Amino acid sequence: MSCSVTSVFTFKIESTFDEWAAIFDSAEADKRHSEFDIKPLFRGVSKEDPQKVIVIHQAPEGNVQKFVEANGDWMATHRVDLSTMEESSWTSSATTESCCD
Repeated sequence: MSCSVTSVFTFKIESTFDEWAAIFDSAEADKRHSEFDIKPLFRGVSKEDPQKVIVIHQAPEGNVQKFVEANGDWMATHRVDLSTMEESSWTSSATTESCCD
């Protein structure tokens, strides 16, 4: 079994949040997420910086990183500044054996 991980990403966009969210919420994005068994949990915009976005996903360990590697060019065409991307990963337990589903 693989461990389910909740990943928190923040990054800058070079468009409005509404423009970016329309793409993130699209059927194409849903299809791309499902290919990597990624479940988006939340996406939002910073109250202090309208160009800073947060995305929270849940997926098998390593799948979000594989998604970004496979879809980086597609993401960049939607005015995501990949150079600003920061990630943190979270599990329900500190030990690998306990966090697996």
